[in-house]
Amino acid sequence: MAPNTIFNPAGQELHATNRPLYGASAATMNNTVYIYGGFYSVPPWNMEALWTVSASTADRLDQVSTDPYASPTMVYGALVATERNTLYSFGGHHPIDPTNTSLPPEPLRYYEFDMGSHIWHPLQKPLNISSPLERFYHSATRAGDEVYLFGGMNISGPLEDVFWQYHLPSDQWTRLETDVASRDGSLVLLGGYHCVGNYTTNPTLDKDLFPMTSATVFDTHSGQWREQPLQGASIPAPRIYHSAVADKNDRIVVCGGQDGAAQPFHTYLSAGDDPADMTAILDTHAWAWSIPQPSAYQPFPRSFAAAALVNDTKVIFGFGINYHTIYDGLYVFDSLQATWETPSYLTTSQHHDTATVISSTVVVSVLTSTLLVLGSWMLCRHLHLHPTRFLSKVLDEVWKPRAGEPLWAEITRFLVRLFFYLVFITVVIITLVQVRNSPIIEQSYHEHNSEYTVDVPDIRFCFDGWEPEKTNRTPFIQCSTDFGDACSRYIINITDNIQTGLNYYGDHLTCYLFRAPDNFHLSRNTDRETSNGSHLKFYFYGDQSLYNSTNAVLHTVLYNRRHDPNLPVYGIPDPYQVPFYWYDDDENAAFQSAEQENLRTNNAFDLDPFAASTGNYELIERQHIRTDQPWNYVGVGTLRSPSYLIESKAVSEPRPSQYAVDPQPMGSLHVFPISYQVTMIREQRAFTLLNAMGILGGIFGIILGLQTCLFGYRPRSPWGVVHRWSVGQMRRSLLQGLRSKFPKGAQVPIVHPVHRRFSALNTVRQKAHDKPITDEEIEEEDEPQEKRMVRLEERLHVFELLFQAYYINDEVFRSLASASDHYRNNNANAP
Repeated sequence: MAPNTIFNPAGQELHATNRPLYGASAATMNNTVYIYGGFYSVPPWNMEALWTVSASTADRLDQVSTDPYASPTMVYGALVATERNTLYSFGGHHPIDPTNTSLPPEPLRYYEFDMGSHIWHPLQKPLNISSPLERFYHSATRAGDEVYLFGGMNISGPLEDVFWQYHLPSDQWTRLETDVASRDGSLVLLGGYHCVGNYTTNPTLDKDLFPMTSATVFDTHSGQWREQPLQGASIPAPRIYHSAVADKNDRIVVCGGQDGAAQPFHTYLSAGDDPADMTAILDTHAWAWSIPQPSAYQPFPRSFAAAALVNDTKVIFGFGINYHTIYDGLYVFDSLQATWETPSYLTTSQHHDTATVISSTVVVSVLTSTLLVLGSWMLCRHLHLHPTRFLSKVLDEVWKPRAGEPLWAEITRFLVRLFFYLVFITVVIITLVQVRNSPIIEQSYHEHNSEYTVDVPDIRFCFDGWEPEKTNRTPFIQCSTDFGDACSRYIINITDNIQTGLNYYGDHLTCYLFRAPDNFHLSRNTDRETSNGSHLKFYFYGDQSLYNSTNAVLHTVLYNRRHDPNLPVYGIPDPYQVPFYWYDDDENAAFQSAEQENLRTNNAFDLDPFAASTGNYELIERQHIRTDQPWNYVGVGTLRSPSYLIESKAVSEPRPSQYAVDPQPMGSLHVFPISYQVTMIREQRAFTLLNAMGILGGIFGIILGLQTCLFGYRPRSPWGVVHRWSVGQMRRSLLQGLRSKFPKGAQVPIVHPVHRRFSALNTVRQKAHDKPITDEEIEEEDEPQEKRMVRLEERLHVFELLFQAYYINDEVFRSLASASDHYRNNNANAP
């Protein structure tokens, strides 16, 4: 028989195995964890099996093919691995006749499993040979060739033979006058309760727990018991039904458990105010407790879990029960780091997210640094930055009074300009905060293709109440469309798959999944060439003797075929290979929780299998905006992720239907699309940077207009930022273009006046020497009138060119002023 493999990458818990168990036992052999027995939450629950755990991911169970099964209904037993490649299972069985407590106690049932032949060998001793009595709630620990069996009880109450030694090579039992074996040859008993009195078998009475301030230690060499006081900054809470494992450094890791309160009012450790109660570590060298920090990756509170050690320091812990919830998850605790390890799929996602964040940070930092360096260099170059001249340059840029204006006018202009600047900065900040906190709104519309065709949904049918031993015919389904196209071949029997996770109050289910290919469409009944029909018709056949039974129910759930979680959760092969991914980290957990807790979803219906039912559906595609992408604040080219949903309704007729065919079906279900369109729901930001630019542009225009209205228009250079901050050859090309506009032989206006009597130089020299100037570079007074008019026309022509090319170009005057200042500074510094 080939091993049955169940695989699920994630689930209700961080490491889900899709097989809820409690009361199972675990052991490690050759660094492989074996899980055996336990109570299985879905019938038939008494088919226990032997499983191996994937130590790398702790989310995969592989069933080991065994022949025969060890025993029926094994729960609360003990599993021990040996160095001889064998496993031993001790106790945990129900009595042969649990209703008759007067029967003599049964000897312990224990088995040897040979890993080579995969066969269980029963080893139960007869009554006349000394051996322990059958029990559960006990523990078994191996030390060399000896297995020590301690504690336990049966249905009659506590047992007197609480401590036994089993010799593996000789298969002999020895009764000895506690639980975890440390590497120095000691057995350590931690926790538990006094197994005396009526409350032992009565769960509604409180139990007297042993405190964790001391441990009972048995020395396997001397055969002596001793009471060992325990210390530590924090002492763990007393507990029962917990798990304990010792690592290679003789540290005992204690996990889970519950208090001693009467059921159902008991509390599971870490379920209260302190999640740190889940885990405790005892150092058997110092006999001191330490409490690890609680973690988001630690298990949910539970009892009757399974635990084993792998790789000397890794504790595999999982399964268990919390009130009426049975868990299927496995967790890994690192005893060296004293931490619960992050699940592999979360680690990968976090590493991916971290790498993205780091890459984005590096890119932004490099770009910002480059812009800052380039901007600083260009600013220094533009301002001719020098420590002694920096403040004066800044002042010149800010304080620019116009010629002839009084001081109060420039001060008022400066203050108003500063006020407008602060107002604009405030508006910018408020607008950016509004963009950052912008809510996500939805736009809804309908979309259709040219043929008005839509996909058919995936439909899961589960017939409830048809017990195999009570019926002579298992229900089955026939499918067709109103056009006569057969679709029964698209119905998959998933009964064996869903037994591990789907729970409808523990009843036996017969389940089918209708999953059609992507070229199977429904359309309007007038378009027979482009579709397979306008609606689906399902007819149910089976044993109709349950017609009057109140237990017969048809559980029906509809899914969008592009997102059917049944496929990954229950390991159903997809014949069409449609890609599947979970929309968020919680969706898988919510789905499996709903399945296991029998929670009804929006698209789940309980129909009458003996009546005609009608259902409709509407396909929905929702475009989720990706909130982790900063680009989506821009408002253009928004990045979205699609999710495929469905909304449906279904109802059964109040009376059974009669059909004109033979054989008569039990009932039927007709499924119609509400419309032959897909409802599109698109998310978008209510306020983006694109909207903000319009608001900021309007406010900037208002401020500029007010300033112009109050203080007039001050023309600036026709050069913009690109021209003014250009460097190198670009700068020279601009100046060369300016130079080429003017004739090289013409005199420059203002530098060479029209007549010497207008020359400031001439006026100064006349005052200084009181004699006419005879410099050859200055025009003579007796120059002919015609020549003076020609030169005046040349100057007028130059000004016309100046206006035509650059208006009144500020660059010309700035260049002249800069050259004049440079000339005066050189003359002032000359000796």
